[in-house]
Amino acid sequence: MGVLGTGDCFGEGPLFGDYFRRMSALAQNDCQLLQVPLAPFRESLSSMPLLATGLRQIYKRRLVDCTLARVPLLGRLSPLERATLAGQLQPLHIDRGHVIMRQGEPADALYLIESGQVVVEQGSQPIAGLSEGDFFGEMALLTSQPHRANVRALTPTDILALPGAAFQRLIEERPDLEAQLRMVVEQRIRNTAAVNDDAVLARQLELAVSRGVLRAPHLLVRQPALCPPGCRICEEACTQRHGRSRISLNGTLIEQFDVVDGCRQCSVGAECVEACPEDAFERTDDGVLLITDRCTGCGDCVAACPYDAVATVPRQPANGTMDPLRNLLRRAGARLRREVIPLQPAQPTHRADKCDHCAGFADKACVARCPTGSMRLIPIEEIFPV
Repeated sequence: MGVLGTGDCFGEGPLFGDYFRRMSALAQNDCQLLQVPLAPFRESLSSMPLLATGLRQIYKRRLVDCTLARVPLLGRLSPLERATLAGQLQPLHIDRGHVIMRQGEPADALYLIESGQVVVEQGSQPIAGLSEGDFFGEMALLTSQPHRANVRALTPTDILALPGAAFQRLIEERPDLEAQLRMVVEQRIRNTAAVNDDAVLARQLELAVSRGVLRAPHLLVRQPALCPPGCRICEEACTQRHGRSRISLNGTLIEQFDVVDGCRQCSVGAECVEACPEDAFERTDDGVLLITDRCTGCGDCVAACPYDAVATVPRQPANGTMDPLRNLLRRAGARLRREVIPLQPAQPTHRADKCDHCAGFADKACVARCPTGSMRLIPIEEIFPV
């Protein structure tokens, strides 16, 4: 993605988002670094507004650079050519649900997705999903015809718009890019025709959008053909480990896979995270969303999740199931608190709960207990290229 030298910094990405969380920095020679632990630095950053502004500018510039480097169309450009192109891009922030490009309207720009996810639709029929590093709008620019589809933001989305005039100059200077674009256009036309001609595929795309399948970087799936009749060992294993089953079988059927219902671990724009007033969600290095002990059980995340993947459950005592004596004392204390003014706020009695892929355990209960290998956690690209 780039080369850094003396005086440069890196590691600022997690201060502003998850985009750079899984990137690596590889030393090309012996280096001396000054390291600032991230947690205390994050806490003190609010008192250093100039530094915070400078780091955010670096972060945004790197987002642009990385987006351009990851777009296959632009991968052959030299760093200097990408830097020149970056100066012509217009950054836009798109709210969830907003239509970015409308079917039937004239072309005005090529759009690059910097972060977020969008769905491409003809009428009300989804025909494709796009995410970070993808682009759209090229078909109308190349054919000088109106757009053939709508593009709607599934999540809050940041895009980079290359004006039509700048796009035309680019392909005039680099005819090889135009040839690549026309290959992309032909493939997308074939994909659209396949959806229009296959009612099953069309229905699967509709379900993938409505049930959040496209928002998941990884999916818990099972192959029903490998499952013994009536087998629910995976759900039972989840219940034994967590007190209730966080997954439900017979979710979304896509080809030979049953994508089980549960938390999608939305990689961007998770509604539960946005709704939480206590900032109780954290994301692991593997990209899994966790609910921390900061949860007060308010239920805002439960109502916010569009896929019914979060539930409110009783908060368990730290040492496990409460014994009868402690339960009696708790009831007595509750009666007493109704008669006196409490000196301390009451502790939350409930908390939010959802699938977190058994974070903190050595295995995933549903996968480990499956006797046939039917239950697996797989990348979404394995069953549904997007």
